[in-house]
Amino acid sequence: MHWQDIVISMCQIGFFIALIPSIRSHHKPAAITSIMNFVLVFIVATCLLTLELWFSAITAYLVDVSWLILAIQKVQLDRDHLKK
Repeated sequence: MHWQDIVISMCQIGFFIALIPSIRSHHKPAAITSIMNFVLVFIVATCLLTLELWFSAITAYLVDVSWLILAIQKVQLDRDHLKK
C-alpha cells in the first residue's frame, strides 16, 4: 500500500462525510452540478483504479455514488414541484 493511497482515501472519506448533510437535506445542489461532479469523480476514480490505488478508487466511487444520489434527488424534487 502506498502512503498516497491512504492520504487520498482519507480525503475522499472527508468529501463523502461532507455530502451527507446535502443528501439528507431538502435543499439540493443544481442537477447539472451533481451530474458534472458524478462524471468527473467517476473519471478520477477510474484513473485511481488503473494506478492500483485501491482504497482511493473505492472511496472515490463512494463519493461518486453520493453525487449520483444527489442528482437523482434533485431531479425527483424538481419533477414533484412541476406536478404541483
